Amino acid sequence: MNVRSITALVLFAMAGTVSAQTVYLATGTGIDQNSPAEPPQETLYSLDVASCTVTTIGAMGDSITAMDFDNAGNLVGIRATDSTPPYTLYSLDLSSGAATPIIDLTDGAGGAAPGNFPDMTFNPVSGTWYAWTESSDDLSVVDPGTGVVTVLGDSTLGSAGSGTAADSAGTIWSIPCSGCGDGVRGPNANGEPRGGNAGDEIWTIDPTTGAATFVVQLTGEDTGSTINGMDFASDDTLYAIEGGFCFDTNCPTRLVSVDTTTGAITEVCPQSALPVGIDAMAVAGLPASVAVPLMNHWMFLAIALLLGSVAASQAWRRQA
Repeated sequence: MNVRSITALVLFAMAGTVSAQTVYLATGTGIDQNSPAEPPQETLYSLDVASCTVTTIGAMGDSITAMDFDNAGNLVGIRATDSTPPYTLYSLDLSSGAATPIIDLTDGAGGAAPGNFPDMTFNPVSGTWYAWTESSDDLSVVDPGTGVVTVLGDSTLGSAGSGTAADSAGTIWSIPCSGCGDGVRGPNANGEPRGGNAGDEIWTIDPTTGAATFVVQLTGEDTGSTINGMDFASDDTLYAIEGGFCFDTNCPTRLVSVDTTTGAITEVCPQSALPVGIDAMAVAGLPASVAVPLMNHWMFLAIALLLGSVAASQAWRRQA
């Protein structure tokens, strides 16, 4: 074994791994274009979670209120502006932000799909697309080939603005309008009452019947805000955008993580780091891990002695 082989082996054995995580964000409608502090509508951004650095990708050309990645890394979104059909399924370009129409969504009978859609998710196990519809506050299946949206059944949640995401096992989770059901939040800026019987809670949704099962009460969140966009990373960390679609600059828009066991919400990136008006989010798959040596000075000394002895041995052999 030569010196290079030993070096590589030792470094590999003593290395740890780190990886970057990127979240894609989209602004929809509901932000005040009369204010210079507001970002442009219909814009796609990327967010580096480690540094909370936001990069503007570009204009989408339409308002995207829900989006997610499929197993092939394609970013797909739904236009569902102001509950006004047609609702359209789009492919989103990660380099330019441009939204390319895939198909208009329908109810299967030629009518408009049962929108509005505050969030959508791709089930990585079954390969099925799901979206939450505010028409009845239920989970629906979205067929990207035919455009047909099928409502699964009555969730009984009855609360708009729901974050919806599937984890790596295919379990579908929903947070129905966090902050809407505790009696604290008043009507939003357009006068729509923000009621509901399931605020500040996380639920699982049956992917066949649409029935909701209570999991745990949320804690630590801003009860004046709504979680209407969330997604699981490939390590099953649940990220969510808190705030966003609130019609003014007073709504906090921050990235949080949600513990699906305890219900604890933890801030990841503060409001000051993110654009206001974020209405959709999707977490990109984790890239390949990069080996990073995790060694103290004793380990370095041991390696130096080892390499020195190997080099001396090889030099002696060449002289012999």
